[in-house]
Amino acid sequence: MESAPEEELIRLERERCTAISASDITTLDRLLADDLSHTHASGLTQDKATYLAGVEGRPRLTTRGNDLRVCVYGNVAVMTGALRNTFPAAQPGGEPRLVELHALQVWVHGEGSWKQVAFASSGRPAADAGGPAAR
Repeated sequence: MESAPEEELIRLERERCTAISASDITTLDRLLADDLSHTHASGLTQDKATYLAGVEGRPRLTTRGNDLRVCVYGNVAVMTGALRNTFPAAQPGGEPRLVELHALQVWVHGEGSWKQVAFASSGRPAADAGGPAAR
């Protein structure tokens, strides 16, 4: 059974994904710490302002898998699990681009709310490649 902080963090993460999908910068601004460090699977690391500018101009559907895990350590929480970004087709009639990731996030509780302070992702191996996703 999950504790109240874990349940709240899962709710906030789903809210963050919905906000990314809707390019809802106001909600993302509320959920992300001012000193955010967001590292993409490519290695590109962005601060909050740069990350928000990129979300605003790049439509996608962002969803979390059912393996979302949250460990709370006082006022710090570590969240891990699968994340999927589906980008629209680059050309009319083309296929959408699917990006499967494993994400590691750090959230900190302060001033009455949780904020994401760090995000890092890596590519996920295909389930049939015999990697961790296949287990």
